[in-house]
Amino acid sequence: METTIREAKEEIGLQPNLVSVVTVLEPIFTKSLLRVVPVVCIFNDKDAFKPVLNPDEVEEIFDVPLEMFLKDDNRRAEDREWQGIKYLLHFFYYTKADTKYLIWGLTAGILIRAASVVYQRSPSFQEQHPGYWNSIFQKIEKVTELQN
Repeated sequence: METTIREAKEEIGLQPNLVSVVTVLEPIFTKSLLRVVPVVCIFNDKDAFKPVLNPDEVEEIFDVPLEMFLKDDNRRAEDREWQGIKYLLHFFYYTKADTKYLIWGLTAGILIRAASVVYQRSPSFQEQHPGYWNSIFQKIEKVTELQN
């Protein structure tokens, strides 16, 4: 949890006292097998949050309805393959006040999971190819064996 708090403060200037943790999601692994543990929080006082963006990490902060990550509207997916593992890469399109946003990749995957937990339902689209997670865990086991 300390890593999450530190990263949020470094990347967007979020002070820990402004949020409460709702839940910690299961880890998601990047293509390079980096383990990411998403933490879902809610603002205690959203108006007190004064973002300070780290331009090396964050381009912009914007609000988006979480439920949109369960709907097939304004979404597309591409079949991809990495080291023999087939996966779906999701892209979500969102427009607010004439500004268009693209949310994709790992961020989209985390938001799909977060929305599924918050709304207690699966997305209306295929989240990932069957066997994807088994393939990832097998790859992690192989890498671990090679390191030992």
